[in-house]
Amino acid sequence: MKLQVLFAAIACLLMGFAIQAATGMNPFIGAAAAGVISTQVSAPAGAALAGLNKELWLTDLLEGFYADDMFISECWDMSAFVENDIINLAEAGVNPDVLINNTTYPINTSERPDGAIALELDRFDTENTSLKHADRVEAAYDKMTSIIYGHKQALRMTFMEKGAHAIAPTADSADTPVIQTTGGDNGSGKKRLLYADVLRLKRKFDDAEIPEDGRILVLSAQHQEDLELEDAARFKTIMSNKQLAGFKLYFLASKRLPAYVLATSQKAAFGSAFVEATHSRASIAFHNREVMRAKGDPKMFHGKAEDDPQNRQDVIGFAHRGLVLPLRNKGVASIFSPAI
Repeated sequence: MKLQVLFAAIACLLMGFAIQAATGMNPFIGAAAAGVISTQVSAPAGAALAGLNKELWLTDLLEGFYADDMFISECWDMSAFVENDIINLAEAGVNPDVLINNTTYPINTSERPDGAIALELDRFDTENTSLKHADRVEAAYDKMTSIIYGHKQALRMTFMEKGAHAIAPTADSADTPVIQTTGGDNGSGKKRLLYADVLRLKRKFDDAEIPEDGRILVLSAQHQEDLELEDAARFKTIMSNKQLAGFKLYFLASKRLPAYVLATSQKAAFGSAFVEATHSRASIAFHNREVMRAKGDPKMFHGKAEDDPQNRQDVIGFAHRGLVLPLRNKGVASIFSPAI
């Protein structure tokens, strides 16, 4: 809206100088007159939007893409290191040993070999949406803006889904714990999440020496329900503080979170079919300096109705590059519900 006001003001000023050239009138008075006239002339619905360029629509797409309610906003932003949709990182080597009350000299010296990693950003393409020219002109609401918002939401949710899957460990280890819940039947033949299970996750992070500040837990809808049923009063306090056992809490629909195969307790491949009888959705946890995020520049594809005399419709689609990935196999975890 601010940009539209700015463009309108510039247009009026230019009109003012044109009036000055024709009549000798003060250009600022002419600009004011042009502004008044413009408010009295109604434009067809959607006409102003039709003249906007792709850059403005892309700005709308990116605004708030990492909203405060998205756990990805907690990940270490490394977008500045992206070049040509590739991010170049270095995998840190082993930390040095620490000597206590050393009496042996010279102290040993060793190099720390770091490994270079080049990662290509994932590409996310939305399916195209068509907008009939008649709808763009005659609709009582701004349908184009509504369509762009829908593409933005679809991209955001898919980006979170892909990121959550990347964060979740493939299998249990000391540095990448995969916790199994221990409660009673949640109604689908799987065990409910208990507060004791989250405390067990905390201990695993403590044992792996993961810093307390920066721990994030993303609870599935099912696990939220489990905790509320176990102790509603405690759950109300947790929801108010968005904190649980030292973890900052986020929430995500179960279908957006990774699945584990019940028979193997290992993470299922991204995009593979979920079968309730053989799979279980997981909550995920991570430290915000152990997981990176990066994004490239989005691209808008817009076929204009004016260039399509046969169908007479706009066609809109977006492509966006991004990546969420653990920096090393440490400080990431998941909790899933095994079968009873």
